[in-house]
Amino acid sequence: MKQHQSMKNLILLLVLVLGGCAHSDQWSKRDTYMQLGVTAALAADAYTTSKIQYDLLIYERGFLASRALGRQPSTRDTYVYFGTLIIGNYLISRALPAKWRPYWQGWEMSVHGYVAYKNCKMGLGCDKEPLFSRYNTGD
Repeated sequence: MKQHQSMKNLILLLVLVLGGCAHSDQWSKRDTYMQLGVTAALAADAYTTSKIQYDLLIYERGFLASRALGRQPSTRDTYVYFGTLIIGNYLISRALPAKWRPYWQGWEMSVHGYVAYKNCKMGLGCDKEPLFSRYNTGD
């Protein structure tokens, strides 16, 4: 419960700090499409990361995520964490000058898209059964 209060405090802090710092550059259609791509990549990363708990041989190894979520993150904790990332990422994108936004959004889309791809290759979601699932009985 304490961890969830910390997440709420972090969201509030981000809103207060970045909310008034939005850059005066106009938000374009390209910015919207790029941000949708970032959100999709983060959602795919969240979905596949939430499947780690079902495979005993796979654990969260991301530097920040492993500290926030633990080695075998629950679905709820994973979605709270990634929901916070989605909101924070949007606020950062809004605060950046228009010239810098595509670099930030492209980087975030690439990193989280790649992680989701790697998670799928390990059998986390994506219609593949984990190799050593807690629920595999060998029958």
